[in-house]
Amino acid sequence: MQPHRADRFVAVGPRVSVRPPSSADTAAYVEAVTRSAHRLADFAVPDPHNLPAVLAAQSPTYRSFLIHASDARGEHGIVGRVNVANVVAGAFRSATLGYDAYDPYAGHGLFGEGLRLVVDIAFADEPAGLGLHRVEANIQPANTRSAGVVRALGFSHEGFSRDFLHMAGPDRRRDWRDHDRYAVLSSQWPAPPYVRRPSRRMAVVVERAPGDVAHGLTAGLAGELAGELAEELALPRYAEQIGSDGGTLWELLAASPVGGVVECCLPPAQVRAGLARAGFDPAVVPIVAAAPDVAAREVVAVALRVRAAYA
Repeated sequence: MQPHRADRFVAVGPRVSVRPPSSADTAAYVEAVTRSAHRLADFAVPDPHNLPAVLAAQSPTYRSFLIHASDARGEHGIVGRVNVANVVAGAFRSATLGYDAYDPYAGHGLFGEGLRLVVDIAFADEPAGLGLHRVEANIQPANTRSAGVVRALGFSHEGFSRDFLHMAGPDRRRDWRDHDRYAVLSSQWPAPPYVRRPSRRMAVVVERAPGDVAHGLTAGLAGELAGELAEELALPRYAEQIGSDGGTLWELLAASPVGGVVECCLPPAQVRAGLARAGFDPAVVPIVAAAPDVAAREVVAVALRVRAAYA
């Protein structure tokens, strides 16, 4: 554990303050975790007596903070604990957040205020802060209260990680748990609450030969590639109807917030005009030909080309 100045990693807000834990916090910490253990057990295995281990673990890659109520109201005074873990410097400059809120302060906005102060420290330049570029919180989908806290601070939902951590869940058993990823960047901080960051829109055209037969959303050989590609990219699939001029096709693509896999047999000029109407640069959108019995690796190769086109 590296020594640091007494005023390092300390922040004060209107109702709470945050600072690294110390052995002087032991009695209050035991009471805080013990009183909150039943509620915390839905998503964690709380240990009221692990503060010595927490103190011993402090390092440049793992920092803990306790949130203290300015007005303890006769209680133990610890609003919550926040861990800034997996701190990586260099070109990454990122970390993950883990936290617990303690009774009787949970549900009164004090923890969110304290977590904001911790993120302030994470983004502050060294030596007063951690000098990070990005912080991420990984939260089980069922833990809606926790996700609500970070969304209120401006964290954006970035993705889903299956079997991400081996920990307790709503059934209170340890198992591999899926998690949603939420993150915020130093360049966005402080962020507006509940911010929505638009998804990256992607499109790819699967070009049918004039002799292919199209029936609704199934289109012979082209349909095979289009369907596999839509599943690989997690995009909706839009198919040209027989005799259509493609107008509805481009309207659907324009209305999609994520884009789509477009399956059609239209003249190149009409495809370019339709893509432009749907908000895409026709020079960027990959156009691939239908092929029979497309192997999985070929589908993935096309999907990688599509993702690269929008990088």
